[in-house]
Amino acid sequence: MELYSDKSLVNLISESNYKAFTVLYDRYWRQLYRIALSKTGNEEDALDIVQEFFIDFWNRREALKIEKSVDNYLVSALFHKIFMHFRKKGLEEKHLQNYTYFISQLDGDTLASNMETEHEEAYTELIGLVTDTIEQMPEKMKQVFDLKHRQSLSIAEIAGIMGISTQTVKNQLSNAMIKLRKSTEKQVPGAASSLFLIWLFS
Repeated sequence: MELYSDKSLVNLISESNYKAFTVLYDRYWRQLYRIALSKTGNEEDALDIVQEFFIDFWNRREALKIEKSVDNYLVSALFHKIFMHFRKKGLEEKHLQNYTYFISQLDGDTLASNMETEHEEAYTELIGLVTDTIEQMPEKMKQVFDLKHRQSLSIAEIAGIMGISTQTVKNQLSNAMIKLRKSTEKQVPGAASSLFLIWLFS
């Protein structure tokens, strides 16, 4: 079962196959943990977020509808879980200023600590837009972006793996961020879009 595709595993999980769930968990938990850790800056919080994420994933198994790649779905859903973590804790983490500014651009009279349901929905919609934009990137750009921001590899490591120059890696990352800024600026004006992406991929 370890050789099954992600989509095949999800199909089995939706039928309550726990073995398939453990295989998917083993395949992705380290990647998701690294992302959660980079956003929270706290190992215990990151571990709790990822554990809760997979518990929710299993509990919702019969209702799973994954149209994009499973990888993108998991990362997108994890960001929503991280968002809820910050909201629950009053956003008293290292990215408070970025979050406050981002939300204030959606509603100038509302502080991040008082976000309402519509702000949560706006954030979720933005995450979906970002993951869709990544999915539509040229293959090489998407691979470079994935290695940098999801696998947390250095530019030199990416260049070595892909057999390209470090400058090419930098160019691909720069072009990827340009694409993401253009797509998010449709919903979030000016500097707020850049701050949102800085938070998401720092």
